[in-house]
Amino acid sequence: MARQRLQADESKSFILSQARTLFIKNGYKGTTMDGLCEITNLSKGNLYHHFKNKEDIFLQLLEDYVEQLSLKWDSAEYQSLSPAHQLLTLADLFGRECENPLLTVAEEYFKTLPEDSPKTLKVAESLELIPNSINEAVQKGVDQQLFTGTDAESLSFAILSMLVGATQLCLAMPNLNSDQYASMHVNAIELLLSGIAAGK
Repeated sequence: MARQRLQADESKSFILSQARTLFIKNGYKGTTMDGLCEITNLSKGNLYHHFKNKEDIFLQLLEDYVEQLSLKWDSAEYQSLSPAHQLLTLADLFGRECENPLLTVAEEYFKTLPEDSPKTLKVAESLELIPNSINEAVQKGVDQQLFTGTDAESLSFAILSMLVGATQLCLAMPNLNSDQYASMHVNAIELLLSGIAAGK
């Protein structure tokens, strides 16, 4: 089969799409540039024209994933929600993403990096989007006196801990679907917020 000749942006997008499939199927360690050549039907020269190596490809996939989440939080629709509804929206997303196979590969990738690697810090910072969004919504709720009996830092920690714990429980129940995972996360945060709502 003839090598595909695509425009630069199209070619890069195509490589990323196929690479995502391969990373999810084989994991980070099991994915190779040879495998990417095979699945994309592109030469190594073409792949290396767009990306330095498989790590560069994977980091681009993570960056794109975080950017998509950022667009949700920056949207006028999300920003117009009350702090409580912002937190419930985040809980819903957290539940739906807990089985995201790309994040599983990301965990494997992290283990390949030394703790002092600049890439470790860079990737960790990019994945701080949800904790940062929780902090912002909580601070807004505290400032508007919608949440009482606690401070913003403690509440942010409690919410993140609850979501992480809910995710661990959900992953132990593989027969549930994404809607059920999301519902469990949302219910947990609703219970927490009901205890600190002003004027309850």
